[in-house]
Amino acid sequence: MCDDGEIKKAFEVVLELVKQCNDIVLEGYRTASKRVEVKGKHWDLVTEYDQRVEDVLIAGIRAHFPHHKFCAEELASATGEQVTVGEAGAPTWIIDPIDGTVNFVRGIQFTCISVALAVDGELKIGIISNPAGNELYTAVKGQGAFRNGVRIKTRNSEQVRRSIRQRYMVRNGVRIKTRNSEQLKDALIGHEFSIGSYEPIREALFERGKRFIIECLGLRAFGSAALSLAYIASGQIDAYSIQFLKPWDIAAGALLIMEAGGTVQSITGGKYDIMKPDIIAACSEALGQRVLQIIREVDNDLQASK
Repeated sequence: MCDDGEIKKAFEVVLELVKQCNDIVLEGYRTASKRVEVKGKHWDLVTEYDQRVEDVLIAGIRAHFPHHKFCAEELASATGEQVTVGEAGAPTWIIDPIDGTVNFVRGIQFTCISVALAVDGELKIGIISNPAGNELYTAVKGQGAFRNGVRIKTRNSEQVRRSIRQRYMVRNGVRIKTRNSEQLKDALIGHEFSIGSYEPIREALFERGKRFIIECLGLRAFGSAALSLAYIASGQIDAYSIQFLKPWDIAAGALLIMEAGGTVQSITGGKYDIMKPDIIAACSEALGQRVLQIIREVDNDLQASK
């Protein structure tokens, strides 16, 4: 159990550690000859910088909070064990040292450090940092979400309708009534086709993308789940659905979205479970429900065709 004072201290400690790790990531971007290994599947890469960042974070946290546990990507890979984030037990840090490692290896500046703290199964702290883009997203439960110290909010459906309507009014000189968010017409959707490398999701993933693009403003794939979630929190995109990831890919971003006014749910429509990060994240409840409806329609159609 953590009281408010310990949460505050934990946030301050980890924020400074993340800032230290930013320099490690930037060093990696400047290094052409990074050592790259394949952890399992051919797309699952790791570099020495992933390990260095994780080592700094874990050592720094342990120095202040020796009783805390860790659910961290490289630690889990090395030991074959994954700490369960349950409703009771020691506070647990959920860490992805570099989310978007393929981007990092190729010098694409859409990668981030993602750190979350769960206490008794509830997310309390979420930090996502994109060093190359000078983007620092932070959230403490009940205190809102921030980007570089400025409070952020998701784009709710009325804001989306207003922005699209104003654009068309200027362009066409007439007032046009746009569709509401349930129809996705105004929404920019994050959709990672690359997860289709995993065969069990491939057919459904591509079909969902086809259904989304028929309705939505556009699709975007950033190659980093955590950064995509941060972009929902800051109103840059409006929804994102993903499967077959790990808790550390989602946890920090999930808290950011909820603190910014958005929603995160299971991809089946239930409550978001930290340890089962198959999710739909959206700027509003209505938009999340429309994404869920499309996913269900696709899954039902594919099942019926077999």
